[in-house]
This record gives sequence, C-alpha cells and structure tokens, in this order.
Amino acid sequence: MKRRSLLLATGAASLGSALVVRPAWGQPAKEPRRVGVLQTAPAAVGAKVTRALRDGLRERGHVEGRDIVIDVRYADGRPEEFPRLALELATLKPAVIVASGASATDAALAAAPEAPIVSLHGDFVAAGLAAEIGRPGGRVTGVSMLGTPLDAKRLELLAELLPKGSAVLNLADPRQGTHHVQSVEAAGRPLGLLMHAAYARTPSEIDTAFAIARRLRVAGVNVLASPFLNAHSARIIELAAGAKLPAIYHWRESAEAGGLMTYGPSLPAMFRQLASFVSRILHGAKPGELPIEQATRFELVINLKTAKALGLTIPQSLLVRADEVIQ
Repeated sequence: MKRRSLLLATGAASLGSALVVRPAWGQPAKEPRRVGVLQTAPAAVGAKVTRALRDGLRERGHVEGRDIVIDVRYADGRPEEFPRLALELATLKPAVIVASGASATDAALAAAPEAPIVSLHGDFVAAGLAAEIGRPGGRVTGVSMLGTPLDAKRLELLAELLPKGSAVLNLADPRQGTHHVQSVEAAGRPLGLLMHAAYARTPSEIDTAFAIARRLRVAGVNVLASPFLNAHSARIIELAAGAKLPAIYHWRESAEAGGLMTYGPSLPAMFRQLASFVSRILHGAKPGELPIEQATRFELVINLKTAKALGLTIPQSLLVRADEVIQ
C-alpha cells in the first residue's frame, strides 16, 4: 500500500509538472514588427531596390512573416502622394519607416511623430534632420547620397564630351532647393561652360524644360539628383533623344533604359546599407545615436548605342574609367 501510494504521488507530481509546462508551450508567438517603406518610383522600378532592402534584412537574420512584415507604398513618381501614403503606413504602427528621398522623409516625420526614420537623403544636416553626421540626435538617420558634389561631378563628365564654351542646362527639381543648383553652376564656370537652369516639379514642366533647352541651344543636359526626376527618367531620356542632346543622369538604371551616361551610387547597394540601420533599430538602437553613412559604391555607366544615335564619339579617357559600357 505504501509503495502504491508513493507511485500515485509521483505520478501526480509528474502530471502537475506537465500541467505547469504546457501553457508555456501554448503561448502565442510574438507579433511580427512592421517596417514601412516609402518609395518615389513606380512599383515596377522600385521593386528592385526594395528587394535589396529585403535581402539585407534577411542577411541579418530577419524573416518576413515570422518576425517582420514589410509594408511598401510607391508614389509612382508623384511626390504629392507622400503625405497620404505616409498616413497609411502610420496607421499600421511601424517600428521603423524607410524613406527614399527628402519628400518621403518629410512626409514620414509628419505622419508618424514617434516612429524612427531611416532615410536616403542628399544632405541631412542642411535639411535640419541631423545635428551632425556622427550623432544625428533626432529621429532620423540613414545614408547620404552626396547630392550636390555628385551633381557637380556629373557636370565635369559631361563637359568631357562637349566643346569648350558650350551651354549646358541643369535640370532640377525645385523641391530639392535652389542652393544646390547655384553650387553646380559655380562648379561649371571653371570648366568653360555657360550655365543655364530649368526647374520641373510636374511631367509637363519636364517637357517645358526641354523646350527651353532647344531655345537656348544648349549642347547638353545635366539631370540633377531628384527622386521625382529619376521616377520620370524614361520621359527625360525620350526628350533628350528627340532633341539630339547628350544628357547625364544619377542612377545606372537610366543608362540601361537608353540614357547616354550615368554616374552615381548604386541604388540597390544603398538600400542594403539602409537594411543595417533598420536591423539595429529593431534590436533597440536609437536613430539619433546611429552615425549617418555615405554611399560607398559609385558607378560610371556609358551607353554606346545612344552615343551612336546622337552622333557622338566617347573619348577613350571616359571609356577606360567606365564601370560598364553598354554596347
């Protein structure tokens, strides 16, 4: 009898232990944390760089559907859509928002007043988004595209194709500010170029800018850094071809689409950089304590098919420096 009582007591104790453990096994998994993404480009174009962000997060151990959900909104080349799209993302309570460009960043800040923002931006300090590069101090950090210095560098590359004293049109988006246009013009004068500027914030104003270019008899067009102008690069490439004007662009994708020449950072590579910021914030880091980084990979791409259509001979000095020559 004593032995039977002992066995029963032991069994009851084991059962009790099982009953204690079982609720722990049955606890629901944590809800995935949301990552919002605001893109200027149409989905067909923006999906490539969003994939780079996804790849970067996966490389850092984040699994979509398990611990993160990525919500993407594309403005389709219309920056005026950002306030509405940012509000849509804000209602989803994202743990962090990735914003591509100045307009997207401003919209995210306004729509989600508590969310950390990881931004792709031209100049964080000049825009008032960061106190300093090494310690931003606010809600925004990310990767600098080096907008103005690269716009000036592209002008130098374009000048190598043009006769001394040629007129060049700097095509700019006024939402990026006018100070950078003045800086680029100042860089062009020592090159012996005659500087003109045209501003476009709508597709129709892009057409008007090329009408101005024809009237001024410019020899080339420098398309300044702008998410809006990049989103409408297909139309710019078409207009440049119709006007028989050599033009230089920011992203390599423009050369792949028929633009003459591009020089700038790799957009997918920068979105992989942004993934590092997102991962650290998801692990508890504050954006104000994460130093802003610069783009690290730059590409010169030349489209020889377009050069032939324009009747241009690309100097060997440019061809040997190109990262890719499209035949």
